Amino acid sequence: MILNGCVLTARKHLTVAAETKGRITAGVNLPDLPEECRQKMARVYPKYGIEKPRNTQLRWEFAAEFVDRRTLRCAAFYDETKTRFGAK
Repeated sequence: MILNGCVLTARKHLTVAAETKGRITAGVNLPDLPEECRQKMARVYPKYGIEKPRNTQLRWEFAAEFVDRRTLRCAAFYDETKTRFGAK
């Protein structure tokens, strides 16, 4: 009876060790980062003599807003990815 308890405990430890080794070997295959997340912000250059300074500012604000929205999408993508893989 006493030996039987040791054998069950040893089997349990071996099973846990094998499962842990399997998880480590399998690793985590994260999906590719969306291409838009790697793009840099568009540059806004003034058009001297053609455009008023305020229009240049408006173009810059539009470009900055676009980048901010893209950053939020990319962050949401990876937050969702981490949640699916159970990371904290």
